[in-house]
Amino acid sequence: MKARVHAIAGALGLLMILTFWLSTLLSEIFGSAETVATVKGAVLWGMFILIPAMVIVGASGTSLGKTRSGALVSAKKKRMPFIAANGLLILVPMAFILENKAAAGAFDTLFYLLQGIELIAGATNLTLMGLNMRDGIRLRGKAQLGASAKVTASEILAENTLALHLTKPADFSHRPGQWLRLTLPTTGESRILSIVSAPHEPVLTLATRISDSTFKRALMKLSAGAELGITQASGHFTLQEDVSRPAVFIAGGIGITPFMSMIRTAAKTASVQKIILFYANRTASSAAFLSELQDLANTNPSFDLVATLTAPKDDTTAGTGETGKVDHEMLMRHLPDLAAPIYYCVGPTAMVRATRQTLLAAGICEADMVFETFTGY
Repeated sequence: MKARVHAIAGALGLLMILTFWLSTLLSEIFGSAETVATVKGAVLWGMFILIPAMVIVGASGTSLGKTRSGALVSAKKKRMPFIAANGLLILVPMAFILENKAAAGAFDTLFYLLQGIELIAGATNLTLMGLNMRDGIRLRGKAQLGASAKVTASEILAENTLALHLTKPADFSHRPGQWLRLTLPTTGESRILSIVSAPHEPVLTLATRISDSTFKRALMKLSAGAELGITQASGHFTLQEDVSRPAVFIAGGIGITPFMSMIRTAAKTASVQKIILFYANRTASSAAFLSELQDLANTNPSFDLVATLTAPKDDTTAGTGETGKVDHEMLMRHLPDLAAPIYYCVGPTAMVRATRQTLLAAGICEADMVFETFTGY
C-alpha cells in the first residue's frame, strides 16, 4: 500500500510540474500578457496540490528506503534531496514572485530572467523525477519483458510453504538473491517471488507461503505442464564482491528464499567467503529448507547455520540449537567480531525494522547492512 501511495503521489507531482512547465513555455511563446498572467495564477494555485503531493512522495520514499537497498534505491535516495531543494528554494518562490509581477503587468527584464530560472529548475526536476519513476518501475519488475515457463513439479516444503519447480527459458539468467514476477495467464494476476534455485541449476525453483488469497489458491491447483508468465530476473539483493569479509544472513520465515540461491551457489563454487545464516521460524515444522541447510552446514566448512525457533511447540528445538528472536546477544554468541561482516536481512517489515535497530545499537555501520522486506499477500 505504501509503495502504491508513493507511486501515485510521484506520478501526480510529475504530471503537474510537466503541465506547469509546458503551459508556461507555450504562453510565453504564443500567448498574450493576459494569458501569461492567467497561467501564472493557475501555477500558483496548483502549488497547493503539488506541495502536499511532493511531501507524500518524500515521506513515503524515506519510509520505504529504510528497509530497502540496492543501486536503484540508492540512486532514488540521492535524487530526492535535489528535487526537494529545487522545489522549495526555486520553484515555489518563483511561483509567488512571477504571479505577483504578471498580475501587475511588470513584464520587465527581471521577470524574464526569473522566468528562465523557473523553466530550467522545472526541467531539472522533470528529469530527476522521471528517472526516479523509471527506477521505481524497474524495482517493481514491471518494465521487464515477459517469457513463459511450465510447471515441472510442486511440493509442500514445510508447514504452509509451497515450492514450484519450473522449466528455465534458454535465455534466462539470474544472480543469486534476485527475484522475478510470476503471472497467472488465466487471470493476469502477478506477484514477485524470490528465486530459490542457484544459477547453475537446470530448473527454476520458487517458494511462497500458502494463504487464502486467490493467487495462492490458484498456485496450489497447478499441475505439471501448466504454463506461467515470468519476467527476467531483477533486484539488487545480491552478495557484495568482497569475499574477504564474512557475510551474515538474517532470515525470517519465507525470507530464506533469496539466501538459498546464494548458499547453494557458494557450495557449488566452493567459495572461500565465510557465510553465517541466522534463520528464525516460529516452529521447526514451519522452517522451509531446514534439512538442506543443516546438510550444507555439515559439508561446507565456509557455511554455518544458526537456526532459532521463536515459538517452539515443545521443549525440544528439533536440532536448531537456539530459541528466541535474533538479537544482539545471539549475534554475540556466534560472531567473534560484530564489526567484521556485512549483514544481509530479509523478512517481514517488522522483523527487518527490528533487525536494523539491533545492528545500529550494536555499532554496525549502516553501509554494512543490506535489507529487503517481504510483506506477503
